[in-house]
Amino acid sequence: MFDVGFSELLLIFVIALVVLGPERLPKAARTLGYWVGRARSTFNNLRNELEREALNMDMRERMEKQMREMGLDEDSIRKAKDSLLSPHEVAEARRKPEPSPESEANLSAPDDTPASSERPPSSPAENKPNE
Repeated sequence: MFDVGFSELLLIFVIALVVLGPERLPKAARTLGYWVGRARSTFNNLRNELEREALNMDMRERMEKQMREMGLDEDSIRKAKDSLLSPHEVAEARRKPEPSPESEANLSAPDDTPASSERPPSSPAENKPNE
């Protein structure tokens, strides 16, 4: 940024030594170093924030481009979102419905199907009489 060489720094040091004197120069150098450090830190934070915001804008533009390619817009997404069930409604739908008295009567009624002990033999080996 600034093209400051050794000879320029030496000239600035000599002028500061003459103006401030040897007793105040160390304190002034510390104060100057502190403020230069804070300025650099602030500048770096600002630069990082701007880079992050530029990246976010780029990603947002890409997403909007892809959404346009898919034929989606914000209104259609809002409508689809509004048509979804709320978390409470989803929880209600997931609960096991309580059986009605009619379905309980159907469950307790005997079936016409044979019981497992009355099952016909399924293989020819089972058809042989015991000897």
